[in-house]
Order: sequence, then structure tokens, then C-alpha cells
Amino acid sequence: MRRLADGTISYTYRDRAKALGDLPNAPVWVAPNSLYLRHRMVPAEARASQRNSVLYVGRFEQAKKVDLLVRGFALAARLLPDIRLTLVGGGSEQGRIEALIAELDLSSRVDFPGWLDEPEQLMPHYSAAFTTTSPGFAGLGLTQSLGFGVPMIVARDERHSPEIELAESGGVSWFDSDSPESLAEAIAEAWRKRSELPNLAISEFTKNRYSAEAMSDGLRAALEGTPQSLPN
Repeated sequence: MRRLADGTISYTYRDRAKALGDLPNAPVWVAPNSLYLRHRMVPAEARASQRNSVLYVGRFEQAKKVDLLVRGFALAARLLPDIRLTLVGGGSEQGRIEALIAELDLSSRVDFPGWLDEPEQLMPHYSAAFTTTSPGFAGLGLTQSLGFGVPMIVARDERHSPEIELAESGGVSWFDSDSPESLAEAIAEAWRKRSELPNLAISEFTKNRYSAEAMSDGLRAALEGTPQSLPN
């Protein structure tokens, strides 16, 4: 199909490299999936002493394994009495998650702000976070977290969305899939590194590659048949 086309629009930078390797003389543009305009992707500033939250932003559905996060947090909280868990979002699993939190006697340490979409609404939660988490498959939320300069803990063996290529930024740490113990260890390691936040380098890396402008620039260049200027 690519041999018959005038060019290809790729979803990721990684796929672009592969496509160019397959057909070196066929043009390829990148239109990465994005959430925000570049000027809205700014580091979430806060002192280390103000960062005490493990943050999850997304759907409360079985594939996202929020219950695994709750169990991993419970183990980490035994050693780290000052940490909290913030679950932003909602979904069909919320009742079951709330029951698990009550069963593990964590109700006083877990916050449910509800659905929040705008960067201005999310910024206070990212400023309070020393890590974000993706206990199931990671997706577009990775661009959000790293854009705010907050690293994410990600399950190692899941069917992640293409945005997982952002692990190349250095903003991802891994834990063994479906292991609360491994997740707890990763949370403890992130707590020890909280003084390094926000990570300005990963915020800039993400802003340059996964802004709405980066997405639209790729589409525009493809439609015009012109070269695309890519970030270094």
C-alpha cells in the first residue's frame, strides 16, 4: 500500500524510522497523538516537601488495573507513612476500588477528585505528585504526565499504546506486571528521587514532540507535500 501512495503519515517517531528503513525513498510524516497546545505543557512546580502523592489519571476500568495500584500503594504506605494516593477519573470499577480501599483501611489516605481534563485543573495534582502510575496499559496519559515533568511508573509487560515510545525520554520507570510488591518498590524509589522534580528535561522533550502543534504540523506537511521539521 505504501508503494502505491504518495507518502505515509506515521503515528509515532519510531514507526517513521521503520517506514523509512523499509522504503527509503518514500516520504513519511509524523502526526503524534497529542492532548495540549505547547504553551499549556509546563512543568508542575513544587518543593519536594509538598510532593507526597502517587497520582493516577485515567479510566477506572479492568484493563487499567487500578486495583493493582491500590494494593501496591498499600504495601508502600507501610514504609512511607507520609504518602497519599490520588485517583483522578472515573469508570465502572470505581465502586470495587472504593471497597478495596476501605478493606485495606486506606480511606483517609486516598483522594478521588473526579474527572478533570483541563491542564489548569490537573496542575495542582501534578504539583503534589512525586510520581504517576500506569498499572495497566499506558497510553496518551504518558504525554500528559511527562509534559508536566512528572515521571511515570509503568507495568513492564502490557499491550501499551504507541505513546510508550516516550520511555526513550528517561521519564519512565518499570515494575513487574501484576506484582503489587514490585510496584511498591518502584513507588519507594520514586519517593527517594522526589527532590529532582519537576524534571525539566523530560517536560521539554515531550513538549517538543507531543504537542498539538507537533501533530498538526505533521498533517499539514503531508497535505502540502512539503518536508516536515522534526525535533532533535
